[in-house]
Amino acid sequence: MKKNILAIIILAATLVNLTLCAVMLFVYMPNAQKMNTLISKICQQIDIELESPLPVQKEDPVLATDLEAIIVGENMTIKLSKGTDGKDHYMQVTASVVLNTKAEDYKTIQPLMTSQVERIKEIIQNPLGDLTYDNYEESKELVKQEILETLQAEFTTKCIYRIDFGTYFVP
Repeated sequence: MKKNILAIIILAATLVNLTLCAVMLFVYMPNAQKMNTLISKICQQIDIELESPLPVQKEDPVLATDLEAIIVGENMTIKLSKGTDGKDHYMQVTASVVLNTKAEDYKTIQPLMTSQVERIKEIIQNPLGDLTYDNYEESKELVKQEILETLQAEFTTKCIYRIDFGTYFVP
């Protein structure tokens, strides 16, 4: 007799719990959907992306025929920062700036690349000089990206497409 009453009480509690869950579902879901649309509208107004921007994709792929490489430093010798061994190390690099010939401001930027060679060399040498003998290989791509962003900011253009290190040697 006691077992039957206990089973009935458990069944009643389960039915009450199920009923309350159903009520909560129908009460809170419309509010959650309204809140979701409100957040989406606010994000659209202030131009925030809801999805992760990673991995970053370049806007438009540039054809190889639309690129022009300008050598700005041939066999530049750059002193690297001292590493764990405490010795002085040097890097010899040939650097070139790659321009997008289809960019709007290509005609104005291209002559600047030849007239501002010394400034470009300095922009390239500074981040490379911060590298050490121990970490130059794994940091090379990050430094190239940093140099590219600095050059694009310096010349206020997106015509500069990338930086290439044709040959480099770290003895």
